[in-house]
Amino acid sequence: MLAYFKENAIYMADAALGGVDTDGGMWYEYNKTDQHLNKEKHWWPQAEAMVGFLNAYCLTGQESYLRHSLGSWNFVKKNILDAQNGEWYWGIKDDGTMIAKEKAGFWKCPYHNSRACMEVSRMISGLLDRFPGL
Repeated sequence: MLAYFKENAIYMADAALGGVDTDGGMWYEYNKTDQHLNKEKHWWPQAEAMVGFLNAYCLTGQESYLRHSLGSWNFVKKNILDAQNGEWYWGIKDDGTMIAKEKAGFWKCPYHNSRACMEVSRMISGLLDRFPGL
């Protein structure tokens, strides 16, 4: 049963690759029915991309997944993270301008952002245990 879930986790990571932009950010959503790409990069797809790609790396050892996870984090640091006041901004539009919405909310900081950071920290700790001296 565990193999089934691992296989599907890799399948989801591969499917998500289609939503990664050249700057490492994940587009918000694509509607396959009308072929419309919402050209915004909201906070939660970035959080889930960091976790999902790092998980895929941990499962497979394929460095491309690690590069995508790091690309997501670099995008967050450059465009989403408010390093001065804390928390993540809502996101950016395709022209790079900030989306003017609240920074904190029920699903935002206590769930996606915080959980993503805790999951990434947990996985990195596991990798350091597997590869002492890194």
